[in-house]
Amino acid sequence: MSYERPTYEELAKDTLLRMMSDFSQDYWCAGWLGGLEFTLWEAMVNGPKDSEWEQLEERDLNRMKNLHELVGGWWIWDENQIGNRFVNTDEWLKIVAKEKETARPQNP
Repeated sequence: MSYERPTYEELAKDTLLRMMSDFSQDYWCAGWLGGLEFTLWEAMVNGPKDSEWEQLEERDLNRMKNLHELVGGWWIWDENQIGNRFVNTDEWLKIVAKEKETARPQNP
C-alpha cells in the first residue's frame, strides 16, 4: 500500500485486514488464529455459532461484509509467505470449497 496517497480500495483492504486481526487478538490473544479466515467468513455469512465468537456484533459482521464486497476479496494466512495474503472473491470461494471438501469425513 502506498502510504503517501493510498487509494480507497487500499484503505478498505487494510481496514478489513485490521478488523480480522483485531477479532483474533480480542478473542484469542493471537495475531492470526489458525483458520481465522474460515471462522470469520462463516460468522459473517451464517452468524456466529461458536460460543467464543457469539460476542461478535452484527454491526461488525456487516462492516466486514461491506468491506469484503467493496474490495472484492478476503484475507488469508499464507504459510508460504508466512503472512497474510489478499485473495479475490473467486479464489477465496474455491479455497472455502476445498476446505469444506477436505473437512468432510471420507466414505470407505
